[in-house]
Amino acid sequence: MRKWEDLTRDEKEIINTMKMQGIGPDDLIERMKNSGRMSEEALQNLKKALEDVRQFLVH
Repeated sequence: MRKWEDLTRDEKEIINTMKMQGIGPDDLIERMKNSGRMSEEALQNLKKALEDVRQFLVH
């Protein structure tokens, strides 16, 4: 299990933003998909990254 201190700055920033907005991983994926700014490969990488930090996310 990872500790908060072990997360990268980017991971912490994403987690904090999601907490402030009250959104979960699925909401973030959907928003990014709808924005059209991410390729399918980038979306898959984001999903993997969110799985790695799931314990810190809003459920």
